[in-house]
Amino acid sequence: MSSISRPLAGPSMTFRLSEQLAELRAEEAYARSGRAGRTLAKSGRFRLVLLAVGEGVPIGTHQADSPMSLHVVEGGLTYRDAGGQYELRAGDLLFFGPGQAEDIRATGETALLLTLSAVDDDFRPEESERANS
Repeated sequence: MSSISRPLAGPSMTFRLSEQLAELRAEEAYARSGRAGRTLAKSGRFRLVLLAVGEGVPIGTHQADSPMSLHVVEGGLTYRDAGGQYELRAGDLLFFGPGQAEDIRATGETALLLTLSAVDDDFRPEESERANS
C-alpha cells in the first residue's frame, strides 16, 4: 500500500510547481542521486509526475508502451530516438508514442512534467477507486 498522504485525484487540483520542486530538491533522494519525483495526480490510467533532475544526471532510456509526454519546465534535456538526437529547453514538450527514447540526460538543473497513461501491470483500477474515495 502506498504511503502517500495527499490526494492524487479530485474534481480539480492545483499545484504550485515551484513549491513542489523546492520540496523535491530538498529530499535525500535528490541529494544522493540527483533525481527525485512525485506523482501529482492519477485517475484511471492517467498519471502526472513531476521530476527534478540535476545537471548532467542521466534519466536513462524509456520504453513507452503507450503515448507519453515530457514537458520541460526548467533547464533542458537531450535524448535520441530512431529519428536522431534532440535537445529540449524550458517550455519545450516531447511527445512520443509506443516506442523508445534513449539516452535522456538533463543539461542543467531540470524540472520535467511527465504525463502518461498506465498500461497492463501498471494499471490497477482498485487503486484508482481508493484514490477517488
